[in-house]
Amino acid sequence: MLDYKVKTYLNKLKKSGLSNKSIETYDMLLGYFAKWYDEYGLLTNNLILVEKDIENFIDWLKKKDLSVSTIKMVLNRTKEFVEFSGGKWLADKRIYRERNKVESAKPFSEIELRTILEHLKANNKIYYYLCLTLYGFGLRISEATNLLPDDIIEKENQIFVRVRSNIAKFSKSREAPLILKGQYRDDFIDFIVKRKNPKLKNMTLFTYYNDIQKRIVSIDRDNVKVYFHNLSKELGIHITAHRFRDTYISYLVAKGIKPLSVAKWVGHEDISTTLKYYAKLTSKDELEELSKL
Repeated sequence: MLDYKVKTYLNKLKKSGLSNKSIETYDMLLGYFAKWYDEYGLLTNNLILVEKDIENFIDWLKKKDLSVSTIKMVLNRTKEFVEFSGGKWLADKRIYRERNKVESAKPFSEIELRTILEHLKANNKIYYYLCLTLYGFGLRISEATNLLPDDIIEKENQIFVRVRSNIAKFSKSREAPLILKGQYRDDFIDFIVKRKNPKLKNMTLFTYYNDIQKRIVSIDRDNVKVYFHNLSKELGIHITAHRFRDTYISYLVAKGIKPLSVAKWVGHEDISTTLKYYAKLTSKDELEELSKL
């Protein structure tokens, strides 16, 4: 039954104009799902996969020593196939979030960061403040877009963000210090002071009135992805929300902050993530050498 559904799906793709080489790749990727399906023995024949099933599938794929990118392709194709076949994929589409071992952080250079922020300051204030927040605290985009005004706090003359457990990636609350300096810090503080207005207390930081749409809008991850894609073309810089986070972490590492502190502030569940992707960026010794210039 499953083989028949796979053939039907591939035939549909072929008729849509997909190349024979791509069809072969899809067939190979779905072959992993077919093998797992036989071994796992789903209790239903109508391809309803709950999160537990998908996690089991991911664990099975990992045991095959597949690369992270291959696992992601298998999951993407399987989800598409399941939904094409009338089934349901009942899990977050980003359920598998690991990186390839060869991947590394991609922080903005100082010139890139300044170019982005100055452009936004002149042309799009709400995204300017969003980027100050992403970079200033090293937040994930889902965390930043769900912040409330009272999540920005002051302790011992330092400004921190409080990431609530209900918006944190691993459901574990944390606090992280602000690293913004100079005018950027002043602009961010001015923004927060205005957002502390009692009338805005229960609105996320990046909820605003859109003059063009004539309605209140809350920025979400999808809005940001589209906006940064267009901005990348305009400025000639590859811009993603995560690169601001990479830049925050690389700054902390360059300043010689202990990996345990960095991991705690940015919400890495495993410190090996901090060490693997960020510790090699800039050593303290190198920074001290640069300070002599």
